[in-house]
Amino acid sequence: MQQRGHSPENVLCNTGLSVEQIGDESFRADSEDYRSIIRNMLSLTGDCHLGIALGREFNISDLGVLGYAALSSATLSQARDVIQRYNALSEYILSPSNYTCTRNGKEVWFSELSEPFPLGELLPFAVEEFVSRTIKLSASLTNRPFPVLELHLSYPPPKDERLYRETFDCPIHYNQPKNLIRLDIERLNDPITMADQDVFAICERQCQALVNEQKGQDQLSDKIKRALLKMPGSFPSMNSMAEHLGIGSRTLRRQLESENTTYQQIIDATRRELALQYLTHTSLSPKEIGYLLGYANVSNFRRAFKGWTGKKLSDYRR
Repeated sequence: MQQRGHSPENVLCNTGLSVEQIGDESFRADSEDYRSIIRNMLSLTGDCHLGIALGREFNISDLGVLGYAALSSATLSQARDVIQRYNALSEYILSPSNYTCTRNGKEVWFSELSEPFPLGELLPFAVEEFVSRTIKLSASLTNRPFPVLELHLSYPPPKDERLYRETFDCPIHYNQPKNLIRLDIERLNDPITMADQDVFAICERQCQALVNEQKGQDQLSDKIKRALLKMPGSFPSMNSMAEHLGIGSRTLRRQLESENTTYQQIIDATRRELALQYLTHTSLSPKEIGYLLGYANVSNFRRAFKGWTGKKLSDYRR
């Protein structure tokens, strides 16, 4: 944004954040910080498709040592895997998950983009930035084009679709239930131009050390909350969460007791926070929100919301 003539103070306007704060290694932005900053950037530039431009400008070095691990990988598959394995070192406003399936006898690769927190009208910015960044970084790693084969977007088409067609150059389906990118699975075998397994091993060790250091600084309750936000619609049992975090369930319970909380309290607090965000920043129905929060039916969600806030859903949204 500075390159576009906008000061950090203007970008951070109305967030209560300072440049010094966000430069601190222990800093963690919350969901409202992200939404405010994105709104500020869109307003300052007047560019409703700013996400595409920012994605194109992203460099692999912006990922720090994680970027150098990707840059020294043998293939695009190894680069993708290392970025996924150490995703705690990079900040995403969308959570990608990759999977393959069979179509007409051929294996195809999809990347599904989920919202750890609701973005509402800012979702197009996030999708545009993620997809254009993926194209740019993959092409820069392999020094060959990285095509998107198909896009499924959960929002309506933009007023002017020309930029989407020019940028993504693939069939685009709007108003879909999920945000999906179909990619060419053969590209995963592409060699990285600067592959060096010795450098890769060093960078991966550094990534692991940084993740371990980060884990040591965080409270267990914060780790659990972040894990829950990366599992939209899923609120696993305490035993499952302990297994996900690589600790025993007794250890998890004991550490949470030392932090004066319980696993159920974290579940309830996360659900409450997400419920308020969905009600404020989206037009989802109570039934849809209840589903995203893991409730079997909307009645259970309504009762839980009344217990959290003392208000009815209709009273809050009104």
